[in-house]
Amino acid sequence: MHFVLLATHTPDICPTANATTRDLILKTAPEIPSLAQQAGVDIVAGPFVNREHTVVVVVQSDKAEYVDRFLREARLSQWNSVHVLPSLTLEEGLTEIRAQTPIF
Repeated sequence: MHFVLLATHTPDICPTANATTRDLILKTAPEIPSLAQQAGVDIVAGPFVNREHTVVVVVQSDKAEYVDRFLREARLSQWNSVHVLPSLTLEEGLTEIRAQTPIF
């Protein structure tokens, strides 16, 4: 299953403003691909960063527990609030839509 990870932080904890967070991300960023692999997670896209203090990552994993392990090991949850959105590909979503009976 795919998971869209939306990690948000406040400007004061942003690595561009906070020396402690900056040191942490500079240390952990190069390890993110291997941390994901060790946790049983494949990174599909990202991590992407932006000026909205949001990190976006799309991952694929067999279990949500693996995604949680990845977030913990990558330490993203230490300086972000992370929303984990279980997601389907468009084709998978269309298959589900075709299989369901409309309510209206």
